[in-house]
Amino acid sequence: LLVSCLFIGSVFAETGVTVDCKISPTGSFQAKTKEVKGGVTLKNNEVVADKITVDLKSLTTGMGLRDDHMKKKYLEVDKNPEAVLLLGKGKNGKGEGKIKIRGVEKDIKGTYKLIGDKELEATFDLSLADFKISGIRYMGMGVKDTVKVTVSVPVKK
Repeated sequence: LLVSCLFIGSVFAETGVTVDCKISPTGSFQAKTKEVKGGVTLKNNEVVADKITVDLKSLTTGMGLRDDHMKKKYLEVDKNPEAVLLLGKGKNGKGEGKIKIRGVEKDIKGTYKLIGDKELEATFDLSLADFKISGIRYMGMGVKDTVKVTVSVPVKK
């Protein structure tokens, strides 16, 4: 549910986050938002991101009841309205950083690609349990613990 897809890009990429969530026993959905602040700096073939924030209140899945449960019950957006990449660094398409969700900080690793010289698309997996998110079940179906996050942010000069 959380931040499964973070950075989505194309030739004309838009800043945004997409979280890909798989459902057991079968199925999937995406949570998306374009409410992302921050960017990356490119210097000497290295990228550095500092305090990229995602407005969790703006995440939508296309289903109102699921959105309501995601935001209120699992993400607790009234207490924790943002997910924050505290610091991220990368080189040669691989990166690592530290993310804070629901007050919990965890190290992450993932991949990235530059789209032209204006956008960066990063992808990484998150374990919902690492952020104390569990028990996401409805009518015998449940969200799997690992979600894929794709984030697209601008490259600053």
